Amino acid sequence: MRVEEVMQRDIISIVPTDTVGHAVTLMLENKVRHLPVISVETEELIGIVSNRDLRALDPQIIIKEVMIENVHTAFPGDFVEEAAYMMLENKIHCLPVMDEDNVIGMLTDTDLLRTLVKLTGSDRPTSRVEVDVPDESGQLAQLTTIAKNYKMNIQSIFAIPSDQDRMRIVMRIQTINPHSFVQELKHQGYVLIWPEEPEMR
Repeated sequence: MRVEEVMQRDIISIVPTDTVGHAVTLMLENKVRHLPVISVETEELIGIVSNRDLRALDPQIIIKEVMIENVHTAFPGDFVEEAAYMMLENKIHCLPVMDEDNVIGMLTDTDLLRTLVKLTGSDRPTSRVEVDVPDESGQLAQLTTIAKNYKMNIQSIFAIPSDQDRMRIVMRIQTINPHSFVQELKHQGYVLIWPEEPEMR
């Protein structure tokens, strides 16, 4: 999934001569936490401010004096996971999305969480099944074959590297009762992580 698919396209921006008070008002009115600062002369991105940076400041201070100038940015074609890694590494909560010198979107940590929920199928009526398997080729194919045999539709599936040449595979199955599927996994020797045993009694 690419940044352009999940970014916010309605851009609320300010200029460097605006006041802190004006910026805070814009944030409250539009329910946003970050504002890109755009040059009046060139219309280029020159800074960014956040509600956390402004909340304790004098409302009359000029934005130019308090904005962050070294702005990390993303591009619409970037992969979402790469943008998320950049935000995590730099301990930031927002990335302006650029098309050359123009801001065309904003990507926030909320957008990333919403994307995670969508990718994992957590927003749909599904059941989570998680197994621990050897880290070797063919594991995903075997699991999807078992699911197919039990007419279980997998909404999402992903692998998490584990220790000692093993990995955890997490599936979201489109059913509220994965009992038969889970029992078959146990019968075939899979190490079941979820559902836990008490849930299956």
